[in-house]
Amino acid sequence: MEKFLSLLLIIHIAGGTIALISGLFAMLTVKGSKNHHLAGKIYFWGMTAVFIGAVIVAIGHHKDFLLMVGFFSYYMTVRGYRILSLKKLDQGQPPALFDWLIITVSGVFIIALISYGIWLVKNGNGMGIPAIVFGSIGSTLLILDVKNFISPPKEKMHWWFTHLGSMGGSYISATTAFVVVNIELPQYGWVLWILPTIVGSTLITFTIIKYKRQFKKA
Repeated sequence: MEKFLSLLLIIHIAGGTIALISGLFAMLTVKGSKNHHLAGKIYFWGMTAVFIGAVIVAIGHHKDFLLMVGFFSYYMTVRGYRILSLKKLDQGQPPALFDWLIITVSGVFIIALISYGIWLVKNGNGMGIPAIVFGSIGSTLLILDVKNFISPPKEKMHWWFTHLGSMGGSYISATTAFVVVNIELPQYGWVLWILPTIVGSTLITFTIIKYKRQFKKA
């Protein structure tokens, strides 16, 4: 069993490395170009390898926090990738059963993540803070998805902002994993878990505002 988990850990690390490189390439290439699409697909499958490895290793080593965070981060990856097939939600395009399945399964783990975070905080464990932060972000996205599935979004370029925000959030999760593995901060390790989110979310917000202004002018 340990050999099997070690193999999956290698796959997990390899997938993370591929995701970090391809994700950066996707951000630097022209949006909508062939290179951007190719980098995006490689990133998606890299994150899929990360997810599979993380879930099985977390279960094998009884790491509940990593299991729930794994579902949270992969939800953002799938959400950002899947929205490209739901560009016409604003025109009444119905979401597929698969889309409802995504938010249902993700919702279970995200709610569990918030509950687990509250329990950790009550017991004086600082890791409860990132759990609550991630769970809150995930819950916000889930509510937005349900709202857009039931009532068509008014924004024509809704898919663009969802794709940008979700893939950006997914890349933040990959960056966070790299940071917490390679940097140690005794007693305040939870800071390393939320710092990339603070920085990355700020950059994503300003980028979305920038594109909204451009689309409005166009």
